[in-house]
Amino acid sequence: MDTATEVETLHQGVEKIEPVLRENGPVAEQICRLPDASVNAMREVGLYRMWTPKALGGLEIDPVSGVDLFEKIARIDAAAGWNLYMSVTPSVFGMWLSDDGAREVFAGEPTLAAALFPPASAVLAEGGYRVSGRVPFVSGCHAATWLILAAVVIEDGEPKRTADGVPVSLLAFLPREDAGIIDNWDTLGMRGTGSHDVEVTDLFVPENRAPVFAPFADHPPGSAFQGPLYRMVFWEATSGLASIALGIARAAIEDVVQLARVKTPAYTGIPLRERPAAQSQIAQAEGHRAAAWAYLRETLAAAYATCETGRILTADQRRDLQLASCHAVQAAATAVRLVHEVAGSSAIRNSQPFAAHFRNVHTVTQHAFSSASRYQSVGQLMLGLTPEWPFFAF
Repeated sequence: MDTATEVETLHQGVEKIEPVLRENGPVAEQICRLPDASVNAMREVGLYRMWTPKALGGLEIDPVSGVDLFEKIARIDAAAGWNLYMSVTPSVFGMWLSDDGAREVFAGEPTLAAALFPPASAVLAEGGYRVSGRVPFVSGCHAATWLILAAVVIEDGEPKRTADGVPVSLLAFLPREDAGIIDNWDTLGMRGTGSHDVEVTDLFVPENRAPVFAPFADHPPGSAFQGPLYRMVFWEATSGLASIALGIARAAIEDVVQLARVKTPAYTGIPLRERPAAQSQIAQAEGHRAAAWAYLRETLAAAYATCETGRILTADQRRDLQLASCHAVQAAATAVRLVHEVAGSSAIRNSQPFAAHFRNVHTVTQHAFSSASRYQSVGQLMLGLTPEWPFFAF
């Protein structure tokens, strides 16, 4: 099956499972994690395999097609879109694994969950490391078959450092059942993502599942990870996060258009759709969303085209991807705020979808990889300064 056909099949799969995702969205909000029905539905149509290498049984589709799918699912259920994104994007971390480690982790159809900060600690042991630590924001941890945690190597009670003075870090891949989940995810928005804390204590992780976490240029990827998708390192993941926010914005705009066709606000008797302010704000919301979506996809496509030639991303391309992601998330939040104003009292009722859209998109704005703080990181690069954001080195 060629890639275009595989992508179309995935889109058809999303349409097939839409009723399941919609039905279980409110359940996810209540139980603060994605219900098994939603997880199983996405697994059955192959969505969890989209960025797994073909050599390991995956689909390895291009990143633009990937973010299109994330956005499509986030329009249906924000938590389902987020959890799929948070399970699919850690697939790229497999590029740091040895070949035998990758075969072990990606056997079958794994679901992944990852968190990088704060890092755990790793003490050298025979054949591997002893890992200890508690890490927050592990989205989808209940449904994961494998967890990926960053860990700093500790030697003689202190972080081991490279010749440049940088702490040596690992990526520890461990079976989900080897870790404890602390059910503490109680938040304003994205409640259904189940982004609870995960804890391990003196857990042995063999060396083949604990690779050093180093920039691409310093660490050739494993044999299954030679394709252009993995030359993106994880910059496609930054774009994927933004696509979730834009999916929420699209859903909010579609919902307010439907509301405006039937609602007549109190007191004036003028239908909502005939109000100039509503007409203008709905158009502005769509302008913010559509422009950000086009900028994000264009920037991502250009970066991937570079990787298809066998090269890695330039510093300018990494900067542009970060900027496009930040802009997209902020534009999505702006669009949802405009929708919130148009919806009026309907926006504060939990029986309507607008309150959830508002809470969810503003929760996404707080993620470190695309928060407003990353504008500062981009500006530092534009001004020739050393950025404080460490991931520009990858």
